[in-house]
Amino acid sequence: MPKVKIEKSVGLNGVNNADDVIVIKKRLIELGFDWLTADEAMGPVTVDAIRLFQAIKNGFDNVKTSKNDGLINVDGDTHRWLQAANAPHWQLMPAGSKAQGFINDEVANTSDNHDFGTNWLADTLRDAGASYRDDFLKTHPDAALLRINDTSKPRGGDTSMHAGHESGLVCDIRLPRKDGGVGGITVTSPNYDRAAMRAILKAFKKQKLADRALLNDKTLAGEGLCRPAAGHHDHAHFEIFPPVREMDSN
Repeated sequence: MPKVKIEKSVGLNGVNNADDVIVIKKRLIELGFDWLTADEAMGPVTVDAIRLFQAIKNGFDNVKTSKNDGLINVDGDTHRWLQAANAPHWQLMPAGSKAQGFINDEVANTSDNHDFGTNWLADTLRDAGASYRDDFLKTHPDAALLRINDTSKPRGGDTSMHAGHESGLVCDIRLPRKDGGVGGITVTSPNYDRAAMRAILKAFKKQKLADRALLNDKTLAGEGLCRPAAGHHDHAHFEIFPPVREMDSN
């Protein structure tokens, strides 16, 4: 397990000894927060990175809440998560492929920048795509692939496009059409492929970190696969929750 040894608190209103700050910043850089520099400076960019890390391990879709306080106390929960075997990594989301059962349209869209998230979400997308491929596409080869849209911005945090989507635990799903395409429809459109959407939601629900799915499809909500939410008539929204922290038993 990684050892992240600090003597005093680091972060917002912390003691911020130079050696401790460097240790924390090096660990965050190792975990993909690579816009930081491994020096002794403690400023708003580093505090924001700590708060993003806290939002991830807390399972919060919004970064700037009071529980993401930007402070790492010695042997506190944030410190322990930084040393966890399954500490979250920040990364570009997978592009996917037809062979994988999903395509990430967001990565291919060079005019947008909501391409990043946690390795927990990346693994969930890959596994959900494989499940959808094996459980549905093999018997419905002309159906739409699972098509992913917005995750989070390169450094997480606020985005004007969403209330949420800040901590790399959420993605949007474009609605499948009966002609094998996606998007440009709502759940009441005659070309909406409910059977494919049902299979997509089931594929996500099978994943170990699956949390809630939002979609204004009364039929699928009645089947317990999603719940209605304002603004989700033309796309679905899927969330994951953090795994149990895995620590060194020695």
